Amino acid sequence: MATGVFKKEIMKKQVAALLLAAMGAIPAAMAQRTYSMMNAHSHNDYERSKPFYEAVMVHFGSVEADVHLKDGKLYVAHDAKDIDTARTFDRLYVQPIIRQFAVNHGRPYENDDSLQLLIDLKTAGPATLAAVQQALVPYRKYFDRSVNPYAVKVVISGNKPTPAHWDEYDKLFFFDGDYTQTYTPAQHARIDMVSVDFGRFSNWNGKGTMVPAQLAKVKGLVDKMHAAGFRFRYWGAPSTPSTYYKLMEIGVDWIGSDHPEELYGILHGYKQNTVANLPVHAIYQPTYASDATGVKSKNVIFMIGDGTGLAQQFAGATANHGQLNLFTMKQIGLSETQSADDYDTDSAAGATAFATGQKTNNRVLGMDKTYTAIPNLADTLVRSHIKNGVLVTEEISGATPAAFYAHTPDRDSVRTLMRQLVNNANMQLAVGSGMDDLEATLGKGLKDTLSAKNITLFHNINDWATDQQGRTLVLLRNNDLKSMTEGRGNYLVTALKKALAQLDASGHGFFLMVEGSLIDVGGHKNNLQYLVSEMLDFDEAIGEALKFADADGHTTVIVTADHETSGLALMDGKISEGRLTAHFSTNDHTGIPVPVFAYGPGSALFRGVYQNNEIYFRILDCFFK
Repeated sequence: MATGVFKKEIMKKQVAALLLAAMGAIPAAMAQRTYSMMNAHSHNDYERSKPFYEAVMVHFGSVEADVHLKDGKLYVAHDAKDIDTARTFDRLYVQPIIRQFAVNHGRPYENDDSLQLLIDLKTAGPATLAAVQQALVPYRKYFDRSVNPYAVKVVISGNKPTPAHWDEYDKLFFFDGDYTQTYTPAQHARIDMVSVDFGRFSNWNGKGTMVPAQLAKVKGLVDKMHAAGFRFRYWGAPSTPSTYYKLMEIGVDWIGSDHPEELYGILHGYKQNTVANLPVHAIYQPTYASDATGVKSKNVIFMIGDGTGLAQQFAGATANHGQLNLFTMKQIGLSETQSADDYDTDSAAGATAFATGQKTNNRVLGMDKTYTAIPNLADTLVRSHIKNGVLVTEEISGATPAAFYAHTPDRDSVRTLMRQLVNNANMQLAVGSGMDDLEATLGKGLKDTLSAKNITLFHNINDWATDQQGRTLVLLRNNDLKSMTEGRGNYLVTALKKALAQLDASGHGFFLMVEGSLIDVGGHKNNLQYLVSEMLDFDEAIGEALKFADADGHTTVIVTADHETSGLALMDGKISEGRLTAHFSTNDHTGIPVPVFAYGPGSALFRGVYQNNEIYFRILDCFFK
């Protein structure tokens, strides 16, 4: 008899069932479009090196056991010839389930996740099911959800009895249905799912694209079963990542796999690996009037998408229904990103290569690999009265912006960086967050120090007056510059317009580094929506830069990355719907080359394949060659 908390849970389920009955059947496909580990099914689970445990270790929602009745005992094996007296149903599944409940205080998992046991009867159905019933009934509280809402749900497949005899068996059993049969309401209530051999409808091997006619049949059956109110599973489908994504796309309820850890890698982060219905922005169409001309550049806008490789860029294009401002740029090259001491650069060494023309060690800013300070672009350009600025979506002491004004062996020396920013007269404009760091560095002498350096300080974008003649810092509070998913809004485009207006007013030309800083963070977090939202924001800024370049006629726009982050793989998507599913192979940087896009005078200089430090010299060639 149910008591205490179990009674409350049963009452909740009964109320929910009554509501559903009043509303009518809700097809599973309508109720479920997000996948989790609860949709994972460990196919032929008993063939694992550690049956049951390999699947439950990664929170699979379902495990499968093939059961044979021999000499009055239940054994787990695929075929009769594989029966091993040590591999009994009780030893491999019943007792481990009981232990699982003991470890998790009366539940199969430590949270509210549920567990299903699919028992495939390999020997004569009635006798084998009777033996299974005899084995489980003494442990009813672990297998009967009418007694315990956290109990393992038992579903019978294989040589199951005919539906007319289902009511002869304990109510703890549910059954795997047959899509070709018609069921009475009472029989329908005992069906947990309908399982079908994938091979009946497709010979797809799980790679590339499924034949459209076969895909239509495969999806059509799923839709038909959902319309009839059944959850659905294909068995025998290939165990490949492409298959898992395709099965999710067509809406099956259980994803079967012979490789639990592989499926875990996909489903565990499914919410974070999928984007759809993000806001779409219009694309600016360049005139190309000044593109690839040989005239000297008056201005250079150098844009860095931190952690942005081609996959991140095309992820943004997919979400934006196939369009990016970036992809309107015709001059394209590839930058090899390795640092002086590592195959995978960090942002400090990557940005230092851009800013100084020399490769250095990871973590180092504005120094060569012997830790000797070296001139950067600002030091060089200021001699020709060219103004310099940096604009970022992170702290101004971040590794990428700091490489353009600082010299230190340690990128995390925040107070050193803030002092160097204030003391570097060659950097006329710096925009980002970091007000807290500036206050902590300069203390009570902040106002006097800035006044002595002829620096005007603004605390937010709206108050920033762009008619400043002296040096300008626009520093938000550290926590005020949020990600796009947290509501940053149009900060980057607004700040870019103001930065261009202020720097252009001198009439001597300018160099402005603009960083989409948090694309990299999205990669490190393995969060696709975070990453793509930042990529789209960065692309809107690219559109503004291109618009300025066309209006000016003497401005070069260069867009690249310091490195790729996350080893992003685009697994599935639909461009017309802005929908994308991806897979992250790491939460760190990779060594893959990154694209370089260029537009305007001298943009042809950026074609080809070259080391990242070559970009420094090509920027100087835009100004002076």
